[in-house]
Amino acid sequence: MDNKYTLSSAEDFNDFFESALCGFVITDGNGIIIRINKRAAEWLHSEPENFIGKRISDILAVGGKIYLETHLWPLLLMQGHFDEVAVELINSDKGKMPVYINGYTRKSEDGQPIFMRFTLFKASDRRIYEENLQMAKQLAEQNLNIEKQNALIREQFIAVLGHDLRNPLGGIMSATQVLTRFGFGEREKRLIDIIQTSSKRMHEMINNIMDLARGRLGGGISINLEEVNLENLLNQVSDELKITFPERIIDSNFTISKTIMCDPARISQLVSNLLANAVTHGSHDTPVILKAFTTDTYWEISVINQGLPIPKEALTHLFHPFHRESSHSSHNGLGLGLYIASEIAKAHNGKLTVVSDEQYTCFTFRSEFIEK
Repeated sequence: MDNKYTLSSAEDFNDFFESALCGFVITDGNGIIIRINKRAAEWLHSEPENFIGKRISDILAVGGKIYLETHLWPLLLMQGHFDEVAVELINSDKGKMPVYINGYTRKSEDGQPIFMRFTLFKASDRRIYEENLQMAKQLAEQNLNIEKQNALIREQFIAVLGHDLRNPLGGIMSATQVLTRFGFGEREKRLIDIIQTSSKRMHEMINNIMDLARGRLGGGISINLEEVNLENLLNQVSDELKITFPERIIDSNFTISKTIMCDPARISQLVSNLLANAVTHGSHDTPVILKAFTTDTYWEISVINQGLPIPKEALTHLFHPFHRESSHSSHNGLGLGLYIASEIAKAHNGKLTVVSDEQYTCFTFRSEFIEK
């Protein structure tokens, strides 16, 4: 039984050794080839018997031969193995053939090498894949650099455009203000009102463009901190919105026990934007609620409205620049308002968040107290 098993194992080994898709080489303890399979001999365009008695380094190209003698051979003697080293086989009729080689040493009890086994894997396809992968990576990096440069140019252009548009628009607004003092008829007054309203919208858009440019090019929106009575500030913003939207109700609910350090102009901009959005997109039959309170460690402002919820797919991108809800695109201008509000929140070491469902939509700004 034992003899049959040994014979069967030997036959299985021989079949595996000769028919494998990789190359096998077995040497004695000194690196002299005592067996090489047909696959490896085929890659070398010769027969297995022609390599018996040669050194393993003899089948490698010059670079691989030197690396084997100086690095891999010492590894085999000390460590007992090495893994996946890229070398080339000697010249064949098709030139040098790239392979990956693994080596293993079987040692005696006293630590002397008995024989060594080497496995060769054809590396041509893998080399091509790796080269293509490297080229794709370089191309992607080049495209990314080009896109970064283009983005920088676009943002610089936006900044310059916004700055240069301010002067002629300021002239239009000033001239329109002067025209209101003349005794024009109702038709002319309506035209002047249209010019004033449109000029104001343009002025707001330009300011938003400038804020976008500052945020992108300057590392964030700058703020000027001062001690502020938050309740007075919020009442002022609310009163301005009530004048703009006289048909809408804005209720206030404040529990403010201390002054805060903030940029009043920027906080006014943030709250005004949130209130205008709530009035525009919320239900016309219910009031908009402006809430604010302070604790020992933070202060918070919320704007709440009822109406249709913000679509879930829109919530992810709501604070991104140029985001516009398609159903209300005519009211959203450039789609920068919520982005700039979010940047103002960040400048105050705070965060702007939103919750929206069938019951209500609530935008909340919370900030830790800033030291005076």
